[in-house]
Amino acid sequence: MVDKVTQSQLNKNRLDKFLLVINLPPVMRDINNQSLKGRSNNSVNENSVQFSVFGSVIPEISVPEVAAGYSGQTYKLSSHSRPPYNNITVNFTIDNRFNNYWAIYKWLDILNNEKESFYNSDDPTIPPVEYTKLPVKLSPSQYQTDLTIFGKDEFDVNVIKFTYTKAFPVLLNGIDYNYREPGEIESSFSFAFSQFFAELL
Repeated sequence: MVDKVTQSQLNKNRLDKFLLVINLPPVMRDINNQSLKGRSNNSVNENSVQFSVFGSVIPEISVPEVAAGYSGQTYKLSSHSRPPYNNITVNFTIDNRFNNYWAIYKWLDILNNEKESFYNSDDPTIPPVEYTKLPVKLSPSQYQTDLTIFGKDEFDVNVIKFTYTKAFPVLLNGIDYNYREPGEIESSFSFAFSQFFAELL
């Protein structure tokens, strides 16, 4: 027996019904400051990124085929393997205090400090001499985190959850200032990740 349809077949999801949630990695949690008054060069505001995203991408899912020749013909079989995912680009509008831009900038600066040119140079527990030795304290779990996109229905209820595991930023795009353009400043950042999971809610 066919199951009853619990919604109209005409109900379709919309491109603007989503929420991106970014949790700061462990290496940044000590500098996370939720207070706008506590803004400084040594802190970030985790929530500042979530509320300004206007575009993101759900990755292509691929389990490619392999071709096997037999008796003058070619048969296709599943490779049972997944190629690495491409990096994902997230578009966002820069807030008037640049807090969201600063959060991604600081994350990248921890990965490679703009002055010292090594990982997490502001950490007082690691003497600088250790950076000349191998292995350096570069545990991926310290600078990687999970990013989540929630797909929403027409009533803004979360109905699906997309999770990018072990994510970290690899690119923060520039800003084009222009006296002739009075609109909001938009930018984007790209992040790499290891695995992708989808879950119905």
